[in-house]
Amino acid sequence: MSSSISPAIKTRRDTKVVVKFTLRGRGFELQRDDFLAAAKGMSPGRIQKYSVVVNGKSFPIRQLVAAATAVPAIEITSQDAYRILQKFGFEIAIAK
Repeated sequence: MSSSISPAIKTRRDTKVVVKFTLRGRGFELQRDDFLAAAKGMSPGRIQKYSVVVNGKSFPIRQLVAAATAVPAIEITSQDAYRILQKFGFEIAIAK
């Protein structure tokens, strides 16, 4: 299974806008604040290719999505995480 995000939803940087998406067959309704809160107090894991800066720390994108959704990171593809975080207005960095 993969994730799906409504194509009608545009990238959101507003922390209070609720975005609906499906990840691994489970529906979610989250706000940007949910990702920011999930990152607080969390230590960043090893970044292999894609990362996002939250609260001044660079996190692997799968780790951040896993923390915000409670879906194990092993079940989240980088493609899933990339698309989800983009919808919430996060800038994704690519390691070279």
